[in-house]
Amino acid sequence: MTSRRYQVIDEHVAAEIERLHKQHPKLGHHGMLEALRQADFHIDPRELEHFMKKHRMKPEPPWRPSPLRGLPTWLGGLGGRDRRSQ
Repeated sequence: MTSRRYQVIDEHVAAEIERLHKQHPKLGHHGMLEALRQADFHIDPRELEHFMKKHRMKPEPPWRPSPLRGLPTWLGGLGGRDRRSQ
């Protein structure tokens, strides 16, 4: 059985992680690990997770529409009703 060899996170690898995080802000550490593997960087998953926590790199939450649609009727809106239902 062969042992896996991981790269150490040095300045070059850290710069690549930061570049990928700016390019793909919604990736967590699992997605970032896969992106780094595709870029031919083989990093220990635990070390990457620790690095991302240390540098406060969190994935952006997915965008969701507001459950409160539109303005209330007393502000001149439709009060959550759809225009089609009028």
